Amino acid sequence: MADKDNVTIVEVDRSTVENVEQGWYNKVSASAVDKWRVVPRLLMILYGVAFYKCMVWFMTLSDPSMAQAGFVSTVVGAGAAWFGLYVGSGNRNKKD
Repeated sequence: MADKDNVTIVEVDRSTVENVEQGWYNKVSASAVDKWRVVPRLLMILYGVAFYKCMVWFMTLSDPSMAQAGFVSTVVGAGAAWFGLYVGSGNRNKKD
């Protein structure tokens, strides 16, 4: 039981450790990412790619079915929702 009361302190000499240059991702703050609206812009770009690929796929079909047309209609309708969310996601408490 007496061993549990003993505390050993180890001192580490960090003077010999090389300083490693930080990457850009360590220097960017969360407020800058919010200000630049990176996530909403990335989602809009990804939606644009999905929309384009969906349209190209649908136009190459020789005889599209109702299910395929419904799928494309859903993708296009989701675009309106995505755009509305993107436009409305700005800062509502601007002090400028």
